[in-house]
Amino acid sequence: MEATKFHTKLTTNDLKFYFGHSISVKEINIADSNVYSLVKELLSLAYPTLEDEYDKRWIYFYLPVSRNLEEVEEECEDEEIEKEDGLEEKSELIVIPVSIMEYKNEYHIMIQSFGIYHVSKGNINSEDIYTDIITEIKKFIPIIRKDEKILEELLPYDIRTGKIKGKYVLENILQQSELKTILQSYKDFISKGKEIKEISLNDYLNTSGICYKGAYKTEAEGLSNLEMYKKWADGRDGEMLSIKDWDSKEQFSNWFHGGHIGHPFEIVFSWHRHGIHLFPPSFSSNWYSLRVTNYAYAWNFLEMLKNLINEDIPFRSENLEDVLQYLAGETYFSVNSYEEHNLKYYNCEEYDHYLNHIEWDDIKIVKWKD
Repeated sequence: MEATKFHTKLTTNDLKFYFGHSISVKEINIADSNVYSLVKELLSLAYPTLEDEYDKRWIYFYLPVSRNLEEVEEECEDEEIEKEDGLEEKSELIVIPVSIMEYKNEYHIMIQSFGIYHVSKGNINSEDIYTDIITEIKKFIPIIRKDEKILEELLPYDIRTGKIKGKYVLENILQQSELKTILQSYKDFISKGKEIKEISLNDYLNTSGICYKGAYKTEAEGLSNLEMYKKWADGRDGEMLSIKDWDSKEQFSNWFHGGHIGHPFEIVFSWHRHGIHLFPPSFSSNWYSLRVTNYAYAWNFLEMLKNLINEDIPFRSENLEDVLQYLAGETYFSVNSYEEHNLKYYNCEEYDHYLNHIEWDDIKIVKWKD
């Protein structure tokens, strides 16, 4: 049977309906002994790709599905396309990588770009799709075994994984000459060995104000240190602002080392992960510590760092070099997988320019048993 003539009962719309449009955070639990037996039978056809004393993993089987070409157009145009009456829907056959893990005699099935379901023995009759996924994978195996190169044709770029350097993704790039200047300026500053052991709350707010003025410039004009802190910080100050004497180094130290709840040192708040932190000197470090976690704020972080150097404030920034590499576009972004820096590729004309720069992962497949 040729792949072009292969008929599958599953569509990408089926997968979206049951799993959503992107990888599910929560596994779907299926306690169905019939599905369990089908998975076990499928796994008997191939050797585990990875195996240790805890689990076995098969990377990858391939699930054939039909995709309506209008779905692809809708993703590109970001709107629903109204179908004209009398026109036949156009579709294409594609394959989706599926990895399976066996852990404690139960199975975890991950359908790339769609979701995960967990199969155990049980008497609950599950939806047909969880059976169909396994049977369709199994039906397609003879075609793959006849010619594995067919996967190159059927695995679309919007599902295939890879990586791409940030310089092809980011709008603004830090030039190498500027990178070297900033890094040398920081190293020269650190070589002075400046330290500070104790600070008051006013000292901390003043230093955070230096950061804000560097990053936000005109937005920070006319604002007091406290106003800037309340404007950009997390807001959960752990009662730091309740310290009675804001000029007392002892009271700040007692509060700081006495334990606190919240995010008082996240001076730039971020809904995704953390934003920018300015940690005060502590028992283990006689300087401030500036760190950015969400690299959407990397440029703001860099301007803060420059201003701290200009104002001769003792500080360290442990992830500066990583940030500079990111801003210079030398950091890799994952393609179609969910890592810290990533790019979702779509089969759209405006994404074509990425194709010459994406380094696609090799197409992996399980090793079959004779």
